[in-house]
Amino acid sequence: MPCIRSACVLVLQFIFLSFSPAFAQTWINSVDVSTTTNKATIRWTTAVPANSQIKYGINGNYGKRNGLDAAMVTAHAMTLSSLAVGTTYHFRIMSSDASNALVTSMDYAFTTQSGVVGVSVTPFNATIASGGTQQFSVTVANCEDKSVTWSATAGTVSSSGLFTAPTVTTDQTVTVTATSVTDPTKCASATVTVKAPVPALAVSPTSLTFSAQQGGGNPTPANISITNTGGGSMNFTASSDAPWLTVTPSNGTVPSSPQVAVAIGAMVPGTYTGHVTITAAGATGSPKTVTVLLTITSPPIAHCVDLSWNASSSSNIVSYSAYRATAAGGPYELISSAITGLTYTDTTVVPGTTYYYVVTAINDVTQESPYSVEAKAIVPNP
Repeated sequence: MPCIRSACVLVLQFIFLSFSPAFAQTWINSVDVSTTTNKATIRWTTAVPANSQIKYGINGNYGKRNGLDAAMVTAHAMTLSSLAVGTTYHFRIMSSDASNALVTSMDYAFTTQSGVVGVSVTPFNATIASGGTQQFSVTVANCEDKSVTWSATAGTVSSSGLFTAPTVTTDQTVTVTATSVTDPTKCASATVTVKAPVPALAVSPTSLTFSAQQGGGNPTPANISITNTGGGSMNFTASSDAPWLTVTPSNGTVPSSPQVAVAIGAMVPGTYTGHVTITAAGATGSPKTVTVLLTITSPPIAHCVDLSWNASSSSNIVSYSAYRATAAGGPYELISSAITGLTYTDTTVVPGTTYYYVVTAINDVTQESPYSVEAKAIVPNP
């Protein structure tokens, strides 16, 4: 943009058409020119309020004048329109003050811009999330009308260049274009990569505990929950690092609730640790590990109390009966009858309990003798 300024010595070059005493005050200064392809805006100042007019042409003969602006001002601006593209023009400024003293400037020149409209968009490349936004700006050169129309191959873009990305499940490339309104054949584009939401793996609980008794049945299986706390879709695979630990199903689509099971087989008493690993390709937080703790206990000790007694002195005794109490002196409960021998084993005792036993004799007419002397037995715990 050319910028032409006069200096005080230019007073010597003014063409005076009137010799009013006010003439010396109507100096023309600070001449400035801005151009487009077909227009030129010329600005200047005068020492006192004055009107505005410009004569111009493609050579020093000028030949054209714009309309007179009668407004009396000190800061002047006038626009010359319908100019030829890429052409040099000469001009002189003419201003008259209130006393009609006219001052005409020296000869100035400007060249209009070339006619090729240029469009550029920034940023040229952008990466945003699914459903996100990106503000674009546009520059239009060599054109007075800077307006453009915006378009996008997906999503939406406002008249101000604000692009809103589409919602996607896989990454997508979108082209955003700004097209000159003045010359629709001129445009510029930006490439936008719209990133699909990233899946996020979540597994709950992160630990499981099982217990079983040696030689007994397997513990009840438990379930784990596999979810996607991010976006998009997600598949999983599951594996274990212990032969006694299984997870079913071992793969699938999230969400899922696989079953974790333990098979104790011939395992001996002790504490065992295994792990179930959940993996989801492309997901954040993958892999996840579930720690599995298995405790196998020994079977309970089978306590018993062995009783023995001397035979009755009576010759007609056919059997004996055994009684038991949990307090000395009874009351007693019958635990076995028709015992033909002189021994009996009580296998129904409870660990940690003290028992009191007595025995009676039964003759051949079903008569029962009084209780024998009481015997005490303390069952260990365990």
